[in-house]
Amino acid sequence: MIEVKHLKKAFQKKQVLKDVNFNIPSGECTALIGKNGAGKSTLIDILIGDLEQNTGMIQDTQQLLSKSHLGILFQKAQFPKVMKVKELYQLYAKIVKHPISLEAFQDITRFTKHQLNQFADQLSGGQQRILGFALAILGRPKLLIMDEPTSAMDVEMRSHFWNVIERLKQQGTTIFYTSHYIEEVERMADRIIVLDNGIVTTEATPQDLKQKQSYSVISLSKNWANELEQLQTVEKIQQDKLLRLTTTRVEATLKELVTHGVNLNDIEITKSSLLETLFQNDEKEEYA
Repeated sequence: MIEVKHLKKAFQKKQVLKDVNFNIPSGECTALIGKNGAGKSTLIDILIGDLEQNTGMIQDTQQLLSKSHLGILFQKAQFPKVMKVKELYQLYAKIVKHPISLEAFQDITRFTKHQLNQFADQLSGGQQRILGFALAILGRPKLLIMDEPTSAMDVEMRSHFWNVIERLKQQGTTIFYTSHYIEEVERMADRIIVLDNGIVTTEATPQDLKQKQSYSVISLSKNWANELEQLQTVEKIQQDKLLRLTTTRVEATLKELVTHGVNLNDIEITKSSLLETLFQNDEKEEYA
């Protein structure tokens, strides 16, 4: 297990990480989510040793963060302009102790013989992403850290990627990654960490977050817009084809609607879990 305790990091006068505490359990898949500027990239850079924290500590009793045990997929991978895919494989295979075979490498990338002989920097964005992933796990790491691993991948490639991740999980690999796709977190994460403004605000399983109701949306005819402007129990009112009332106090809001003469048979109520709310905020506030 990796334990992060009271981690703080500032750049000049800006405090990026304020007091970060969380665990990465061995053999589990942990997802880190948070909007742009929340401090995720800074946190990853500290974990992998590219940055030094101002205060706080990282306990790594199993030495998962040692270079011999660590695989990294950065958000933006850059490849030498003069190297072909197969040459990159051969280079990495000489560096690590127990490299996967070229056949296994090809199975992960799904590259043809022609693509193996292409220059890496001339591949498509999605192909470069899966290449970076294959290189990250070429040395059979015990810990895999990935920053937005499926960016630029199409739906089919993303599905294949997560099938490979599932195999790694079954082999006991510890995985820590960022994502802004709710289906990826629901499908693969054993644990979710939410980083907001430099602080961990949530650490729970996807199941726990799905069971925790965050708010409800009551939809009804927009003819009620003027009548219901001042409802006390409603946090937000939106109007498009319907009037949508956002509330965390459904029963109290329904009582208010009845008081104003609304027929409850004419409304529709939809509930949102805390996990769904986090990713809705993700989209609105550009989490990454």
